[in-house]
Amino acid sequence: MALTVIQIGLDPDVIDYSSPDFAQFGNLSKETLRAANNDNVAGLRAQGFAVDNCLIDFGMAGVDKARRWLEAKLYDAVLIGAGIRLVAANTLLFEAIVNLAHLTQPGCRFVFNQAA
Repeated sequence: MALTVIQIGLDPDVIDYSSPDFAQFGNLSKETLRAANNDNVAGLRAQGFAVDNCLIDFGMAGVDKARRWLEAKLYDAVLIGAGIRLVAANTLLFEAIVNLAHLTQPGCRFVFNQAA
């Protein structure tokens, strides 16, 4: 049975790419983020992982969506995207997702990608 992974990242449609918060990611756009997200999922699947891709909004709407997904299924690993974990304004969102994963996914591993 394949190891299960949930990738939780910001929905490319909700980001203001002109924001200084996202300037650190270079020439990031809706299209490049969507492609990077899809490539990451495809890469994990090619390595034999069963991957669910949960794209969220900012704030409580994002926390609520992540909660629904994390409560619905057990995962072996939780991947939290760079737009959540590397943007200072998203610290509370990152913290909430980590705490939710800790509560709902006993024994899961946290894994991280290297790009936005």
